[in-house]
Amino acid sequence: MVQVIKRSGKKQKFVGAKITHSIEKATKEAKLSPAKRKEIVKEVSEAVIKACKKKKTIRSTAIRKLILSRIERRAKPVASAWRKKEKRKRIKKKK
Repeated sequence: MVQVIKRSGKKQKFVGAKITHSIEKATKEAKLSPAKRKEIVKEVSEAVIKACKKKKTIRSTAIRKLILSRIERRAKPVASAWRKKEKRKRIKKKK
């Protein structure tokens, strides 16, 4: 079983569906066609999940880097949408 080490140091069980869901949200925000969204979500999430499952533990920041590097290669607008969402999330947490 793969353990994810969060930024806080807390460990939690790896859940591949979380990766798929976050990529889906970014593709929707980037306003891609449904067919293109499905293609990118499948390709990126499968590759990232496979890479993560090869490890016993992985940091959440490493997962983020894996996802973004794959998305960058496939669809720059999706990577941009991902970063904008992260920025909004950080600002929201500071309030």
